[in-house]
Amino acid sequence: TPMTNTRRRSAQSKVDNGRLNLTDFISKMPDDILVMILSLMPIKYAVVTSRLSTRWRHLWRNLIQLNFDGTESFDKMADNDIFSDLERLMFIKQVSNVINSYNHPRVCDFRIRFDLDGCDTQQINEWIQFALDKKVERLELDLLDKNYDIRDPDESFEFRLPLAYDMGGQMLSLKKLFLTGINLNGPNLFMILTNSPHLEKLYMFGVHVFPCVYVGGQGINLKYFKLVSCSGFESITLYGFDLVSFIYYGPEIELHLTDLPKLRELDVGEVSVGLEKNVFSQISSCALYLQDLALDLRSTKEGLDVNAILKFPNVKTLRLGMKAEEDDCLLQFTLIPQACPILENFSISLHWFSPMKRRRKVRRFAAHVHKHLKFLEIIGYYGRISDLELAVYVIDNAAALKKIVIDPSCHAFGGRLSIQDCLKKQPAARSSAKCQLTPLLPPGVDLAIL
Repeated sequence: TPMTNTRRRSAQSKVDNGRLNLTDFISKMPDDILVMILSLMPIKYAVVTSRLSTRWRHLWRNLIQLNFDGTESFDKMADNDIFSDLERLMFIKQVSNVINSYNHPRVCDFRIRFDLDGCDTQQINEWIQFALDKKVERLELDLLDKNYDIRDPDESFEFRLPLAYDMGGQMLSLKKLFLTGINLNGPNLFMILTNSPHLEKLYMFGVHVFPCVYVGGQGINLKYFKLVSCSGFESITLYGFDLVSFIYYGPEIELHLTDLPKLRELDVGEVSVGLEKNVFSQISSCALYLQDLALDLRSTKEGLDVNAILKFPNVKTLRLGMKAEEDDCLLQFTLIPQACPILENFSISLHWFSPMKRRRKVRRFAAHVHKHLKFLEIIGYYGRISDLELAVYVIDNAAALKKIVIDPSCHAFGGRLSIQDCLKKQPAARSSAKCQLTPLLPPGVDLAIL
């Protein structure tokens, strides 16, 4: 009827007006707000908004964060070399087109994440030059292959400073540098650090560094230094600057730390440094300053050298990785927390080799009161007597204990344990933890089983 049609047109008009008002509302936002919205998008989508209207045409060029992350294509590339080559060409073209059209005077954050190698050296060097010329503060170069693996050093891109900076020009704006899946020789690393007076964070993952890591002296401003799964070197020497945190996960190396008075966090966990290689002597010069310490004990084969243990008078957080072979007693390793008189947080990560249970009595180590210990975490708790002994030691000796966290996640190495085997054992581990520890809990101590 005419009346019905009128009502429908009226309702539709309201909807349309609502949409128009919404569109007008977005269009009338200040440029700063619109640019903030665009900064939340991947750069390729932000650039596409230039097609919406003349209002949006140049807005993306005001972005100061350029994040080129092409890892969403990796699953498609994994088993198809032809498709991989096409995706690689498209990614390189996309990055080059964006930076050639970009006219903002500076870039705060510049990231490249894609499967690129030494064959793409010219393009990558141009991108690095662009970022440095734009006074970049945070630079990330992640070139892991499409399977997220570290490629052979002979195929990897080698990071070098652009000529202008290699000849003495300083990178005054660079504060954070993240490098993944590339090659970097020692002299170039040292040149980067000496030419970047404000660089505070350097993280390297899967980087082939050769022939050594040698960092120190006046002019080095580095505060946070992290190396994970890096290779190609046999020693790390750090000396004479205000380093706050050093983290190293990787193959066996010689570690030399001297004159680092502000070092507060040291993590040499999940590595093959091992106590039998005198790791305590390697870190002795900074033992007095540390507040957060993580050590790997999995490579100890002949037991703990009691005489090698240092005093750590300021350590409040201690994390130990232990080899949990069969059901051998691990109480000897409690001598390390005993060397930390103000310890508050103690985490134990048990790495199973063959988590068999034995029928034996719980042993108790000599009493040692931990006045400040409030938190205990045991990762890889299986319910063996050796696991229980560690928990009982803390329960008996931690006067201020408030919480125990049990994580049955299995960190297996060697042996015959598959991932499926580890997952199957977790319910039994949770049940064992509850049955074993609940009756032992002092009043006011909370037990959390993950």
